[in-house]
Amino acid sequence: MKYKLSMKITAIIFVSLLVACSPSFDEFNDEKIMFYVVDTKSTSEYTSYTIEMKNETGFELTHLILTMSYPIKISNGNKENPFVIEGKTVNTVKPVTLKSGESIQFSFSAPIKEVFSDNDLLDFENPDVELKGFVKEGNKEIPFGIAGGLNILADSK
Repeated sequence: MKYKLSMKITAIIFVSLLVACSPSFDEFNDEKIMFYVVDTKSTSEYTSYTIEMKNETGFELTHLILTMSYPIKISNGNKENPFVIEGKTVNTVKPVTLKSGESIQFSFSAPIKEVFSDNDLLDFENPDVELKGFVKEGNKEIPFGIAGGLNILADSK
């Protein structure tokens, strides 16, 4: 009887140690990439944005490209505009890479009057942004993308 009890206790301890020591695998969650509108300037000639992006995913992100576009107004809402502006980073080596916990700022300058004139077909108040890049998992780089309205994805600082 004592032998069976000690075997059960040993088995429980062994299973507990095995579960406690096994590595935990986190899953990539793009909702942990945070966007903040740091600055916006608008004149009759141009509109500029500075957007900060912070990586809180627990993974390294590589080959990051952030673009912005102005949706095309249609009778029942908006549609995607194929013409995009790529965000520029300051003092950053290409390709743009962010380790977990790091942040980076992208700046955009849209020459509204020069390029778009007084076009009522574009929604200048609600630009769309799209982030493309890769998630580094060990030796693999897995592509990901996030797209949506800037006013939905970003918080103001």
